[in-house]
Amino acid sequence: MSGRLELERIVYCSQARRPEVALQSLAEILAVSDRNNRRDNLTGVLLISRGRFFQVLEGAAQDLDRTMSRIRLDPRHHDVEIVSRGPARGRLFGQWGMVAARVTPMRQAQIDAVIDRCHEDPGAAVEAARNLLDHQIAA
Repeated sequence: MSGRLELERIVYCSQARRPEVALQSLAEILAVSDRNNRRDNLTGVLLISRGRFFQVLEGAAQDLDRTMSRIRLDPRHHDVEIVSRGPARGRLFGQWGMVAARVTPMRQAQIDAVIDRCHEDPGAAVEAARNLLDHQIAA
């Protein structure tokens, strides 16, 4: 046994129970997620738009399992569906315990497009989310 962390990536989508509150809760969700994820050596991104959540988490399998158990119990959303899970060669969101793309009128369509791709092509959705963040940082 190498003692090396076997990195996995999970992508899930869900629906907000109260869509109008989801975006308002984003700062709180990010703060708690960032704290918990740093503690558990997880990294990721969260997108929220029109009552829909899209999240990517990266880390060790047991940490992802524990986090997904908490996520499924979170009363702010329902219909949590893992659309992709598997090994990852490296972290795409390594510098963030949890980060979100800023929702602006200009970015709304881009965020919606990422979330729309969640089920049909999770890999492309993850790449698009990473691109959104790269452009956000560069701006």
